[in-house]
Amino acid sequence: MVEQKSISIVSSSNEAFVPHLATLFLSLLTTKQTHTTFHFYVIDDNISLRSKFLLNRTVGEYNARISYVTIDPTEFSGAVESDRIPQTAYYRISIPNLLKETKRAIYMDCDMITLEDIEALWKVDLGDQLLGAVEDAGFHNRLEKMGIESETDLYFNSGLMVMDLEKWREQKITEQVLVFIENNPEKLRFHDQDALNAILHDRWLELDPRWNAQTYMILQEKEHPTIQGQLKWDEARENPAVIHFCGHAKPWNADSNHPFRENYFDIREKTFFPVQKETKLL
Repeated sequence: MVEQKSISIVSSSNEAFVPHLATLFLSLLTTKQTHTTFHFYVIDDNISLRSKFLLNRTVGEYNARISYVTIDPTEFSGAVESDRIPQTAYYRISIPNLLKETKRAIYMDCDMITLEDIEALWKVDLGDQLLGAVEDAGFHNRLEKMGIESETDLYFNSGLMVMDLEKWREQKITEQVLVFIENNPEKLRFHDQDALNAILHDRWLELDPRWNAQTYMILQEKEHPTIQGQLKWDEARENPAVIHFCGHAKPWNADSNHPFRENYFDIREKTFFPVQKETKLL
């Protein structure tokens, strides 16, 4: 395991998602059990100075710091987007090249909260693999549908990734993924996640699903194709460490039926981005 003085957490956000990013950061800080420090890296997609000020205030009472990094958006000019997944989502692909002096990082989507200290995940031994991730809870034949030849059909969710940045740089993974995006836009139904899986299949460590408890899993909207996998989902649903509000059941949507919705608001209210529960507005 590579030793770093602090845990590096990377997220990508535009102005609209900063309140959710603040909620994620505060959940990480309030569940921390040790004296370990956090270094948050925010890939900055035109976040306002006011929002940065409020985000800095949110983490300011804790042993943490925030660095804002920018990216050249023209790298992703050909990327397939949707109403739910903006170009910002692709920026995680460039993390190894943005954090050139950093050996390991955990990437986390903004629509997450942690219920448990993340340090156990930080210390996971990746062995020879390039990243640790959780199997996607909804798409089990995705590689085959993309026409990707692989040893297993395991397809990971890119919302949480423990990344060996040194290996990514050595093997030029970012460059390979960008080439795949450029050459295969018709295959990218699930955007950056498809491209990452197309390049990194068979080269990632499968993590326990409790570290990325996805909405399909929590709401029991899908069944796992294997008995063993279903048992892991059941355990993760009972004792999740990281809640991922992926899909349409966002807690800030008025029609959300997510059972951890109140957990989100309990944390959100302690940030400098409070919200009136009656309106559920950003």
